[in-house]
Amino acid sequence: MTTNKAFSRLSRREMILLAAAGGGIVAAGTIAFAPAEASTKVSQKAVNYRPKPSGKSRCDGCLQWQPPAACKVVTGTISPSGWCTIYAAKA
Repeated sequence: MTTNKAFSRLSRREMILLAAAGGGIVAAGTIAFAPAEASTKVSQKAVNYRPKPSGKSRCDGCLQWQPPAACKVVTGTISPSGWCTIYAAKA
């Protein structure tokens, strides 16, 4: 069995610190790349949401629409025929 000379010179305390630092880096990376949670959504009031369309613009025709009654960006129950100021038409 061969041993790595660099690691064989490290004290037990240094090995523990090195392992802890590596774990911290992994944890930080996990937190930094975690998907956005619902807490990043905005209120219906903030985007002037209303349950009625604005002309032909309706929530179910928006890029942010999530059937059957939700939005990727706005909190709460969303009507398919609703509308808000962040409406973005599907291409």
